Amino acid sequence: MKTLFRLLLVSCALTGVTRDAWAQAQNPPPQQPQRSAAERAAAAEAAHQRDLAAVPLKVKIVLSKYQGDRKISSLPYELTVRTEFGPSNIRMITQVPVRSFGAATSGDPIQAARVGPFTYRDVGTSIDASARNLDAGRFAVDVIIEDTSIFKDDERKGAGAAQADDQPVLRRYRTQNNLIMKDGQSAELTVASDKVTGEVVKAEVSISVLK
Repeated sequence: MKTLFRLLLVSCALTGVTRDAWAQAQNPPPQQPQRSAAERAAAAEAAHQRDLAAVPLKVKIVLSKYQGDRKISSLPYELTVRTEFGPSNIRMITQVPVRSFGAATSGDPIQAARVGPFTYRDVGTSIDASARNLDAGRFAVDVIIEDTSIFKDDERKGAGAAQADDQPVLRRYRTQNNLIMKDGQSAELTVASDKVTGEVVKAEVSISVLK
């Protein structure tokens, strides 16, 4: 009796396996389309031509600040960019602690200034630059600049910081533009005025082909 029972179990198991195999044979999994040899050769040739067309450029960006006609700062940045490739970037960032809410009432100003919690804000400059080949030795140069700075003490009242004299006041400047340029050319990217301080921020771009 036990032997017959075992034979029935084995028969059922074999029947289930056979049914599953038949179902898989009737409904095979979808196959990924295979590229032909011609398509693979065309893709390889396109990648090769892109490498041949790539031109290394030195992109120089200068951020200058003016108070009236007087230049008060000038900061240069340089990147190496390959045309027809992704962007190159610079990140020059310092994290500054900023208290999330007002200080607790305390007679000790030093102790009050230490009350948190604090969050950290990025202060500094971020630049992304990329380039594409055009005709007649011209290049389409894309530049994104984001600059965050801290107001100086003598600028804080104008920025509305009288109610939070122990807190940093941040200014954010962002610009994105596209220029058509040639080797050795310089161009003005943007000019922006700060309506609080009257400062004028100018961004200039120059490119040169690396030999």
